Amino acid sequence: MKRFFLFAAILYVVLAATSCAKAGDNTVRQAMQAYGSGQYETALQFFTQALDEDTNYSDEILYTFIANVYANQGEYEKAIESQKKSLELHADYRGYVTLGMLYHLIKDDEESAQAYRNAISMDEKKGEAYASLGALYLGQENAKEALPLLEKAGELEPNIAVIQANLAVAYAMSGDREKSDEALFRARELKCENIEQFEDKIDEISAQAEKSR
Repeated sequence: MKRFFLFAAILYVVLAATSCAKAGDNTVRQAMQAYGSGQYETALQFFTQALDEDTNYSDEILYTFIANVYANQGEYEKAIESQKKSLELHADYRGYVTLGMLYHLIKDDEESAQAYRNAISMDEKKGEAYASLGALYLGQENAKEALPLLEKAGELEPNIAVIQANLAVAYAMSGDREKSDEALFRARELKCENIEQFEDKIDEISAQAEKSR
């Protein structure tokens, strides 16, 4: 998660650097420097200060930065509060996916699922929210809800390994070992990280199915 948040923040900095500088932009640059070196409290002070200054950064972007800082400190509830402020000012797909991730980290899966649904409603042609919501249901052992979401995610993002690995688990839970094996093979081809964990889960599901016969 840390790498993702940092990438998002740097992207905004690059975008802002292309426009004419304003007085408060230096405050944001100082915040980013502190952020990049792990000085999160200092970064937070500068980002908060920038909200009251004239910058090339919209308030929704600054609130997203602040959410990033809190998330990297493990203060997820504060991160959620800031992310929601950002979305109130400007709702967007990425913001809702991030909000869903944050809610999942505090184990509020109901709010997490709603955030992913909001993301899907904003852009039905992106696979990440489908995959995240499907993985959430998969973690609840709810293959019926997870499978169609993961299938849609796999259709939209066929080369993301973890989607294929989660699909393999969902198919195994649904009793379709042939499709499970196909998805697992694809996940291996795509070099899925921690593939052994998915394999162990599928073996566990298969063993339970054998016992119940």
